[in-house]
Amino acid sequence: MRRELLLVGEMIEAASQARSLVAGIDLATLGADRERRDALLWNFTVLGEAAAQLDEQVKVRFPEVPWAQPARLRNRIIHGCSPGPTTRS
Repeated sequence: MRRELLLVGEMIEAASQARSLVAGIDLATLGADRERRDALLWNFTVLGEAAAQLDEQVKVRFPEVPWAQPARLRNRIIHGCSPGPTTRS
């Protein structure tokens, strides 16, 4: 459980940092600021990696959290790809 607490802590910190990086700026400003954009992508990557490593028991315990979304975003950032088509029920 200690590992899961550390991972959730990393997720909270990365999300908080990402929010602070975009606070008060518009998309054009973000697009023109390479360092800020890179920092934002890094924090998304950290968030997604931590979400992917969480134990399945944690994910089942909190089903309202979309755990797969940060991991998919991380994969798109790192690998430059998106998953294939999916069906939704």
